[in-house]
Amino acid sequence: MNKLAYTTLIAFISSILTLVGAYWLVPSHAQSDSQGRIISLEELAQHNHAASCWKVIDGRVYDITDYIDEHPTPESVLTDWCGMESTEAWYDKGNGRPHSPGALALLAQFDIGVLAGHETAGSTTTEVLTQVEDQKTAKAATANKVSELMGEQQEMTMTRTAQQGYRDGSYYAESEPDSRGWRSLVEISIVNSRITSVYYDEIQRDDEGNYKARKSDDMNYAERWRRVSQISQLSAFRGYENMLILTGTIDEVDALTGATSSFESFQRLVREALTEAR
Repeated sequence: MNKLAYTTLIAFISSILTLVGAYWLVPSHAQSDSQGRIISLEELAQHNHAASCWKVIDGRVYDITDYIDEHPTPESVLTDWCGMESTEAWYDKGNGRPHSPGALALLAQFDIGVLAGHETAGSTTTEVLTQVEDQKTAKAATANKVSELMGEQQEMTMTRTAQQGYRDGSYYAESEPDSRGWRSLVEISIVNSRITSVYYDEIQRDDEGNYKARKSDDMNYAERWRRVSQISQLSAFRGYENMLILTGTIDEVDALTGATSSFESFQRLVREALTEAR
């Protein structure tokens, strides 16, 4: 390819990329015009079905007709709100959970105007997208900070466990059965003088010593415990394990409210197992 042809090709590709960038970065004429459009309640109410579905969120009107088939829920979840004020549904999609920043960015694409009487209330598409980016930036900064703190904590844990003088290996301890036949057990793995994994459970054995039941597998037990204490073995056992791995010492593992009896067993067995590790 000669120099002139090569230069022409590069210029052509650059112009195409410029046009594509402009298409994505600059709102279309129709979208720009729609930002200031005022829509009455009467007009909104006419778009109350799947073939033409408008809804109001925070004073802005959105035409979500083309998105109904793509929404992951049954069609009625959206169509029940067509032609209506839908702010409440947006901020509570079930169990008090709001829609995500990603959903907010997607919603902004369907912005067609502002509901009459809310001319200064709702955010425009550009403002919404700016809010989403701000949220993403703040979330990323928080994640970085958490990562830094976790790194510092891991270094402290490695130093602490090294000072304890733990020997590498797997260490096990098991209690005698209580009045109902339940035994507590713990197994701890240590690598490079650091606690790397912990398993705790409460079990029953048959006459031959084989496992007969585990509390960690009993969902009915979990539900009964949760009704009484707002916590169950599903989170309590794993919580104690994770705290021990994170802190590197049983002295810094705190009891969880509603799971103190399990904590006492866990604490006693960990001390017994780690005695061997020293």
